[in-house]
Amino acid sequence: MSPRSPASRRVFLSLAVAMMASGPAFARSEKKKKEEGEEQALDPSYKLGSMTIPIIANGRIVNYVFVALTLKLSSGGDVEGFKAQEPALRDAIMRAAYRTPFVRPDTWQEVDGPRLKAFVLSQCTVLFGKGKVASVEIAKQIPRQHVMPPNAAALRAIQQKPDDPNP
Repeated sequence: MSPRSPASRRVFLSLAVAMMASGPAFARSEKKKKEEGEEQALDPSYKLGSMTIPIIANGRIVNYVFVALTLKLSSGGDVEGFKAQEPALRDAIMRAAYRTPFVRPDTWQEVDGPRLKAFVLSQCTVLFGKGKVASVEIAKQIPRQHVMPPNAAALRAIQQKPDDPNP
């Protein structure tokens, strides 16, 4: 054996002590992961990746909002079954966002949450079956730009129907 310097012995001993001390910590983290897994089995959810929802006023895109959604599944729901249908759900949401925008009348920095949730829930019923998704939550909304709220004329234009002859 070759003689070791005192500095290398200190490093070796400090690593050994650190590994022994972290052993119970790893055991605790595994226990926490198991508890979280059990909790997830009781209340399964499926997180959709972030989507870019356009904010359209007067036929023009005035902003984009990045929205992350979480689908709360009914008890006994299979999370794996949702992966195959996620592209169809995302496509339906984006088509609806351009056809009938999820615009709030008071701001261009957030989507109309109740309308978006209701639409996603109805699409989940069509794609996955009735009762598979219990609720839809908007996890976060991040606007692309911090634009000023619309003025009164813009509000009237958004709320006015295109075929309405009275301004």
